[in-house]
Amino acid sequence: MHEFMPKNSNFAPMFLSIYRPYCILLGLLSTLYSIQADESPAMPLPTVAYGKIVRLTDFPSLHVKSRTIDVLLPNGYTPKQSYPVLYMHDGQMLFDDTHTWNHQEWGLDEILSENEDSLRSAIIVGIWNIDTIRRSEYFPEKALQYIPDDIRSSFMQKELNGNPMADEYLLFLTSELKPFIEKMFSASNNPQDNFLMGSSMGGLISLYALCEYPELFGGIAGLSTHWPGSLIVKDSTIPKAILTYLDQHIPPSFTKKRIYIDSGTDGLDAEYLPYVEKMNLLCSRHGYDGNNYQIMIDEGAEHNELAWRSRLHIPLSFLLHHTSLAD
Repeated sequence: MHEFMPKNSNFAPMFLSIYRPYCILLGLLSTLYSIQADESPAMPLPTVAYGKIVRLTDFPSLHVKSRTIDVLLPNGYTPKQSYPVLYMHDGQMLFDDTHTWNHQEWGLDEILSENEDSLRSAIIVGIWNIDTIRRSEYFPEKALQYIPDDIRSSFMQKELNGNPMADEYLLFLTSELKPFIEKMFSASNNPQDNFLMGSSMGGLISLYALCEYPELFGGIAGLSTHWPGSLIVKDSTIPKAILTYLDQHIPPSFTKKRIYIDSGTDGLDAEYLPYVEKMNLLCSRHGYDGNNYQIMIDEGAEHNELAWRSRLHIPLSFLLHHTSLAD
């Protein structure tokens, strides 16, 4: 059997039961049965230093626009083993700087290769963003209720296209993509084996997902999390709303969730430092300590993929180190 075939022979009827009678059924079946032959997608698959990429093009959804999903299977992948899963936002920035908007990348495959002996083998799911609606999908939607009406209305119209979409994005992630990954690949559905990671706005949506779906995820990493939440509103109104939401919804520390937050000190990241400290105090107040919460300040680092690449091994180790196996 080809290594990328479904992990059990009952996949097809289970798959049908999940999506019937939705109109996306044919599209999903097309994805399923073309996945092995996807050797010439519109954008070439990157050559990776670790594992092998399976690309799902135009992955359909009832909740958000279809998009590309890159699934990185680890070295030695076998359906006989159950793997933890790391869902990463801005998936087109992970592997190939020849096609990214700024010609930078996370270098995720190289970092995994360099740290292979110390990390659990994991399936990485890179969820491509759609640039025109990225902020709408990544801004924590329920935090809007804590923003004063006049500022909220202007912020939504100018920066969220008048249509906040984070709740829909998380429905796509949790009710469509995640079940598909767990049926198609040998992916663990244990919440303590499922993690999220993102940078900037991707850090916000990762935290939001952990708060909204604590029963599904065991931890997150937010690199250079964009606490201001806005490029226009320059005061503390919006980050205060985000932190208020987090204070009321962060999972209790006894649930053993893992939270990693970092920031550089230069450029845009310099604006984050006061809020990183507030998040630090918030987590401490809710019982988080060094065992399940880590904060890191990268002196001199700016807000870009090269900076995130240089410290990516730290959050990967925090989430996927062999000693972080679920109890």
